[in-house]
Amino acid sequence: MRRRSSKPPHVALTIETSKVYGREILRGITRYIRSHEPWSIYTSERGQDDPDPPWLAKWQGDGIITRSLDMAWCRVAQRRGIAVVSLRHLVEKPDFPTIFPDQDKIVSRVVSHFRERGFENFGYIGVDGNRGWERLRRQAFLRFAGQPGVNIAIRPQLVKPGLGWEEEEEQLAAWIATLPKPIGVMVNHDTQGIQLLDACRRAGTRVPDEVSVVSVDNDPVLCEIAAVPLSSLNQQVQLVGFRAAELLARMMQGRKVEAKNYFTEPGEVVVRQSSDVIAVDDERLAKAIRFARQNACTLKGVEEVARASGMSRRALEKKFTERIGRTPLEEIHLARFHRVKQLLLETDYTLSQITELSGFKYQEYLVRFFRNRSGMTPGEFRRKTRFGL
Repeated sequence: MRRRSSKPPHVALTIETSKVYGREILRGITRYIRSHEPWSIYTSERGQDDPDPPWLAKWQGDGIITRSLDMAWCRVAQRRGIAVVSLRHLVEKPDFPTIFPDQDKIVSRVVSHFRERGFENFGYIGVDGNRGWERLRRQAFLRFAGQPGVNIAIRPQLVKPGLGWEEEEEQLAAWIATLPKPIGVMVNHDTQGIQLLDACRRAGTRVPDEVSVVSVDNDPVLCEIAAVPLSSLNQQVQLVGFRAAELLARMMQGRKVEAKNYFTEPGEVVVRQSSDVIAVDDERLAKAIRFARQNACTLKGVEEVARASGMSRRALEKKFTERIGRTPLEEIHLARFHRVKQLLLETDYTLSQITELSGFKYQEYLVRFFRNRSGMTPGEFRRKTRFGL
């Protein structure tokens, strides 16, 4: 059956509405449509693994953006000339253009978050099944966390299938007891984080002092309902939706788009109580690190950090270099850099406002500072990470 040629294009969105990941994808698609030509949209309330509507097999539409589990009807539609973009299965040689957040960058940011807090022990919890995105994430974790003298604990899945809730928690609590401490543990989604934090509570393990937990997805409802508010990386999934709509529009215009994996820029770790800790056993050093981070945008110099911690500048410099591998000034600059990125990602403040809030005297200083650390100007970073441009 021939494709529909009328305007506007007819597009089916088979994307779950039950989870924040799918809803944020839909927000990104909406952003694209609002800034380009309108589409006639099919969508419905869906769970993550709900079957696709069977009418797709005979549908005379123009395009599909999908998070389908089996992709069967999407393959039928593709053979009939309908453009398809997939956001579900990350495989080496995909049948469709496929878009995911960059797994290496996700892991790099979580591991850096732990390292900045002084952790030398790292844990990782996988997911059930052979999932391409999780395999890449686990491999990246071993690369980024694996250094001489570092202890790594890998748990392939949270718990064995078929157990009841209480048995699962007992199993997890027993595993937590075997971990070297203090340890930073990365989990793959927020419900895993909730379960791990509850197991820590049952095991009498202090969070974040003994076990620090960071998840991925940053669903605010799930993160706040956890036994301890859960730190979680924001994957910037709206950008996935925006890019998917962009690629689909090209395909519906008859332009060639290669069937391969496309990766988007993820966001940062949103810090909550589960990882808000300084994992060093030197009380004065921990005090200095905390003071530097909390006051990075107003400090006049390293001497203020030394006074606040009760150390000479020379002693402070020595402790920083030996224990966390960077100088006090580098720590201040790192905290200021994170603050600038947060303001660029989470607010619509002008560059002038961000300059003032991050403690720079002139915009030119801020732009040079940011470019030296990110390779981009603040404006380029904001356009790339928030708007996919």
